[in-house]
Amino acid sequence: MAIRTTGIVPGFSGTDFVQMKNQMTELQRQLGSGMKSDTYGGLGLDRSLALSFQGSRAQVAAFQQTISLVQTRIKIMDTALTGMQKTVSDTKKALLSVDFTLASGRTAAQLTASNSLDAVIGMLNSDDGGRYLFGGRQTAKPPVLDSATIMAGRDGKAGFRQVLLERMQADLGSASASPERDAGATGRLTLTAAGASPITLAEDGNHPFGLKLDTVTGQIGGATATLTAGPPASLAIAPGAGTTQAGENLTIGFKLPDGTTERITLTAVTADTASLSPGQFRIGATQAETLENMRTALGDGVSRMVATSLAAASATKAGEDFFKGETDAAALAGPPPIEPGVARRLVPGASGTMADAVAFDTPANAENRTLRWYQGDRTSADPRATAAAQVDTGVSVGYGVRADEEALRAAVQNLAVASAVTFRTDDSLAKERYQAMTLRVGNGLTGQGAAQTVTSIQIELASANTNADSAKARHKETDAMFAGLLADVTGVKNEEVAAQIMALQTMMQASYQTSSMLSRLNLVNFL
Repeated sequence: MAIRTTGIVPGFSGTDFVQMKNQMTELQRQLGSGMKSDTYGGLGLDRSLALSFQGSRAQVAAFQQTISLVQTRIKIMDTALTGMQKTVSDTKKALLSVDFTLASGRTAAQLTASNSLDAVIGMLNSDDGGRYLFGGRQTAKPPVLDSATIMAGRDGKAGFRQVLLERMQADLGSASASPERDAGATGRLTLTAAGASPITLAEDGNHPFGLKLDTVTGQIGGATATLTAGPPASLAIAPGAGTTQAGENLTIGFKLPDGTTERITLTAVTADTASLSPGQFRIGATQAETLENMRTALGDGVSRMVATSLAAASATKAGEDFFKGETDAAALAGPPPIEPGVARRLVPGASGTMADAVAFDTPANAENRTLRWYQGDRTSADPRATAAAQVDTGVSVGYGVRADEEALRAAVQNLAVASAVTFRTDDSLAKERYQAMTLRVGNGLTGQGAAQTVTSIQIELASANTNADSAKARHKETDAMFAGLLADVTGVKNEEVAAQIMALQTMMQASYQTSSMLSRLNLVNFL
């Protein structure tokens, strides 16, 4: 007869063995996973802390992912801007060289400028996984059109070449298809005919086109110069007291459409001077002959300025009309309202041509008939704010850039001007006009007098990147802290678990041995 063992040893019932086995299984799981429980419920009262710490770490991870994205985009933009600076610098050096060898109407430096224009446009169309980075809030399409479209236009809308031609016609006062080579171009000034007294040089109206009389300095005996400010301004040179002496001079200053100034200096030379330099005139046998010679020198000087400096200044101003466009808030207000940057187009004058144009068209009309080179966001006041990312609680960085910002637009604008103007080998003033153009383009590419440079944009992006880096470092420390707190709540110490397993194994082994001995006990053995 077997003896009942269950319950004979207090505290070691069959249920106790099952509990010890389950406890052993749980301890082995903890030792293997390092976690107190597979579920939050198993953590008991600590589950709320665990959930809180997990949420904090998830937020930190989200910030870190945002920072990584922002820094990748900033790196792409900085690389593009650095490439732009090098391209522009190399092009400027080429344009300021003395070489004037033409091939199909352009110099080698102009061909370089054309290639550089394509390269700069490509850089401004940089993207990150299909998100274009230089269009402000408009990120779905390239912000800058290709150079061929910019130059020629499309879909019935004029491109830069048309705007350039019309502006030059208006400034030079010529309806010719090549106003810079038109001997009859006046620069919008009217000079009295031969024999007239006094000699009068007058602006042809109150408008922003052509040469503007600005200053008169110096003195020539036998002549009196009087400048009437206007507008329109006029200069009268009348017979005066005294006798003209060799070496006496009169300097007339002009303002050009691009804001630059030029001068014509009329200098008296003796009657027997064989060859005259620009601005020189011979002293005649009579006062009237001297004044007529002066009138001829003045007319020649104006014609030369029109074909060289004025043509170059007009091309530069046309670049501003097209690429910078209309910025006057009152004009853009409409109706209908038009976004900034639409090209400024001219209205033909009384002749039906641009040769006597006196006004610009409305922005609404210009919008309907002129291409926009920049296709991105145009209305945001702060370009950096067009792309913002939260990198920490209460901390955001702005890293947006627009291709129509002053420094970037100036690069496209001046490279386009250098690429668009053409020259001919049979034009005696072509080289001088080319030099006047490249000087202005070079200054524009340098950013002379500009409020913004490419470097200043890079500095602002670098500041955003630094702020993101600082947040990244803070998040690394914060994540480490929360990871430690979470480990304290959800984790176990392997040494303690191992000790518990050893103690439980000892207890279970002793219990099993006692149970085994009791299971072999019978009445005979017991008695």
